[in-house]
Amino acid sequence: MAVGSALFPGMTGGVMPENKLSSINIPESDFLPLTPGNRDYTDGDYLPAAPSRMNVQENDFLPPTPAQRKWMDLKFGMFIHFGINTYYDLEWSDGTLDPSAFNPTGLDTDEWCRTAQRAGMKYIILVAKHHDGFCLWPSAYTDYSVKSSPFKGDVVAELARSARKYGLKLGLYYSLWDRHEPLHDSDEYTYVGFMKDQLTELLTNYGEVVELWFDGFWRKQNSGWSLPDGSHTPPDDFVDAWRREGAYRWQMDHLYQFIKQIQPGCIIMNNATTRYPAVPLHPVDALCGEKATKVRDFRRVWNWLGRDRYYPMQIETTMSQKGKDQFTSGSWFWHEWDDTVASREQVLQWLDIASQMEANLLLNCGPDPDGRLRPLDVKVLESIKG
Repeated sequence: MAVGSALFPGMTGGVMPENKLSSINIPESDFLPLTPGNRDYTDGDYLPAAPSRMNVQENDFLPPTPAQRKWMDLKFGMFIHFGINTYYDLEWSDGTLDPSAFNPTGLDTDEWCRTAQRAGMKYIILVAKHHDGFCLWPSAYTDYSVKSSPFKGDVVAELARSARKYGLKLGLYYSLWDRHEPLHDSDEYTYVGFMKDQLTELLTNYGEVVELWFDGFWRKQNSGWSLPDGSHTPPDDFVDAWRREGAYRWQMDHLYQFIKQIQPGCIIMNNATTRYPAVPLHPVDALCGEKATKVRDFRRVWNWLGRDRYYPMQIETTMSQKGKDQFTSGSWFWHEWDDTVASREQVLQWLDIASQMEANLLLNCGPDPDGRLRPLDVKVLESIKG
């Protein structure tokens, strides 16, 4: 499929004059916690959620769908952050790093999955493409991928094989924001076609994908973050703002239906950041709770398309316990200087919290440049069921 082909059936043209929307630049300070006083977006020190218009007790009246229940029964999974950032001591990068650094000569996806299985995990989610745009599979639609590295392999394929071997379900993280691909900023409509082409590769070449985890929505969401007094916009109003701006600019309704045509059972999520934990960026099937590791009520029932619907939740956190810059409560990618690790007792506490909240727990590990898990992560995870 050519980039931009068959974007919107029945629509001709489709390029906005001068693409004025994509020319809007969002200062990174608007969404990056660059100082200790501005950490609520990404490191878990988020403010208490604003009151919702719907009482949380209404959660008890709507059941999950069969697909949601199947996903909820997985309960515990491993998150893998691995990519070009691993080789440059970075959490985020701008799409310009030299791919020749990527060379996991000891890549061992069997170790990842074996460790996950021994810890009692039932699924594994790989960051297939982070905000930098570097792809862990040899995409036909960009050269910024493993095919331009000395590695030349396909990390997604290797992990899919290992997941089947160890009885795990495979899921994928895909960043909407792509800091390498020029179409992201120059032509929003055609960029949707680019995403569809890449998502087709991921959803048709590697078997069942149990979860698709989108991230980076904020790059095209300028409005709705704050009230005139500077306080955070209440969740319902933020969802309304998302529907009026970001959902259209990313064409999320179209992408959602496109994905469901390929893999109807795939659970689709869109990370609303730690400012809005467990808030749905419709259309989605489940809620993200990045670093939401404290017991709290969250709203499971939201109105979408004219009726109330139930949304389960996934808590995402890290084995690393002390990062820096925007992720002070724990790094997502590997760093040589980071020797912090969650204890067995801490992981068991997170599992208990997830159980109390009827949520899944997705626990991140960052493989090292050789492509292996940190030994201290393996030691803790293999003790979980002991």
